[in-house]
Amino acid sequence: MVAEFLILLIFLLILIILILAGRIKTLSQKIHELQSEKNVYELTQIKSPQSFETILKSITEGLLIIDPRGYIMLANQSLKDILRIDEPPEGKQVIEVIRNIDLINLISSAMVEKQDLTAEIIVKKAGKDIYLLAKAMPVVDSGSVSFLIILLHDISRLKQLENIRRDFVANVSHELKTPVTAIKGYAEALLDGAIDERENAKKFIEIIKNQADRLNALVEDLLTLSRIESGDIKIEKEKILLESLVESVFEIFKDRAEKKGLLLKKEIPYETFIYADKDRFTQIMINLIDNAIKFTEKGLVKVRFFQENDKGILSVEDTGIGIPKEHLYRIGERFYRVDQARSRQLGGTGLGLAIVKHLVLAHGWQFKIDSEVNKGTEVKIIIHDNF
Repeated sequence: MVAEFLILLIFLLILIILILAGRIKTLSQKIHELQSEKNVYELTQIKSPQSFETILKSITEGLLIIDPRGYIMLANQSLKDILRIDEPPEGKQVIEVIRNIDLINLISSAMVEKQDLTAEIIVKKAGKDIYLLAKAMPVVDSGSVSFLIILLHDISRLKQLENIRRDFVANVSHELKTPVTAIKGYAEALLDGAIDERENAKKFIEIIKNQADRLNALVEDLLTLSRIESGDIKIEKEKILLESLVESVFEIFKDRAEKKGLLLKKEIPYETFIYADKDRFTQIMINLIDNAIKFTEKGLVKVRFFQENDKGILSVEDTGIGIPKEHLYRIGERFYRVDQARSRQLGGTGLGLAIVKHLVLAHGWQFKIDSEVNKGTEVKIIIHDNF
């Protein structure tokens, strides 16, 4: 719909400019030509300049029209915002207004070659790189360029997703390669004679088992994420007594916490109920408490529940190593670890918080994380529905 709408608007702009340039005889004749070529009968519905201006303002893509001499005929607000143009650019030379050399080169090439050209360009906005797909479309009449249409489409999100995909493939490859290499190495050592050395053989077999367990955990986590994202995991909410469920999860980690001298504490009002998928909510709590214990050497891990206005807040808080502020926005990405070596040493797959975040969102809740280095981390689940 957006693409069709944009095409209609472009043809309308062409139509108006051609009329002003005296290149066609009648409005009805041109509309008829456009209708037969692009099925744009909707153009006739625009009755006033005000309607046209409204449509122009509503387009999120940057739109620029330049005459053959390089003067700007029209620039919409989106383009001015993208390129940070403060003053009206109409009537000025394009090289006076646009400072991006890649965009200038694209415009020049399209004018000379008289054909549609596309390029990716980067502009700075608020200190960040904004990736744009720029398309230059010259309108040629009798072998000469009548005017040039430029469209700028923000593809920053697509670039980000592309980087995430590339990182994901690289991380999966690395995570799989490490245990597979270890298993292969120790298996070869056993075949080369270590199997006859009882003590070494037992040690090597234990390492192989541990690495196989690590592989299995990684595959299970990947499958879980895939099932959540594909919608195969359905969230079936039921009434759950929160304190009872948290206590059952504490039992799982009781020995680990005691070995580290950590206190497991809960602050949950009596008979607090929430509506959640019991199995998936248990998975959320297991991952959060496991993570908290893993990165806390002394102090406590605390689960509490409280209300803020009409929302319920479930908090899992620790007194661990904390996370630097610059890393917080990436927490919950697949395989993202603040300290890669430490996380792997502690046995994490790098997918635990990604699973938590996806399951929280699948419940229709919100996921937030706050942290301070050497003081601890707090993960909050904001529950909107009845509790």
